[in-house]
This record gives sequence, structure tokens and C-alpha cells, in this order.
Amino acid sequence: MRALVVRVRSWVCALPLTAVAEIMRALDVRSVPGAPRFVRGLAVIRGAHVPVVDLAALLGVADAQRGARLVSVRAGIRPLALEVDEVLGIRELDPAALEPTPPLLSRALPECVDSLGTLDGQSMALLETARLLPEAAWSALRGAA
Repeated sequence: MRALVVRVRSWVCALPLTAVAEIMRALDVRSVPGAPRFVRGLAVIRGAHVPVVDLAALLGVADAQRGARLVSVRAGIRPLALEVDEVLGIRELDPAALEPTPPLLSRALPECVDSLGTLDGQSMALLETARLLPEAAWSALRGAA
């Protein structure tokens, strides 16, 4: 499986390459009242209002630092941008080396963490882009755009 590997604070995360649209510098983001705490707001990407998810906040490692890059992905059929610290590159992942999230951790980690593995001796989380933003959040953001 090919994946785009990114770093967010102490996390290394993999995004299925089939879901990645583009990588860009950080853009201006307009905050949206009532959005979940991990949604920074909306950015205009290619003429459309796209929700921007602070991946550090989603993973529970947020601080005052802002990500340096945005990774535009498809969450199902909808566009979404992820704020990350660094793009590490495209890697070939061995699905056999990935393991389902252990039950104890699955309750503590966000629903979007599909499985865990290692990459170059570091823990890595494989993210499922379709589960990054709950349906209720999409509905709230739709009115703000």
C-alpha cells in the first residue's frame, strides 16, 4: 500500500495515497464558531471552502504551534485539509506489518486511527480519511461556508 507519511508533533501518520489530492503551504483559515475543537475553520482551496482539521488537536497533542503544511485529502467524496508539521514523503507500507488498534487504545485514540505500525523504528498511525470529520461536524460547517 502506498501512503503519504507526515509528522504531527511526536506522531508519524500515514495517509492512503489514493485519498491525497495535494500538498500546500499553510493558508489563511477563517474560524467557524461551534466547530469541534480540532477544526481550525475553513480555507479557500481551489475556489471552494474546505474544512481544515488541526491533526495535532485531533490526536490530542495540540499546543500553540501551527502546522507548516496543509495536505488536501478526500474524506469520502468531500475535500478536507489536514494541518501537519512536516511531509516526510511517499512510502510503500506492508499491510501485514500493520495491526488493528488494540482495544484499550482504540477507546483513547480518535476513530480515524485505522491501524498502528512502525516505520523506521517509530510508531506510525494509519489514518482513514473518511472518518476524520464526523457527519455532525460536516453539517455544522456546511452552513458556515
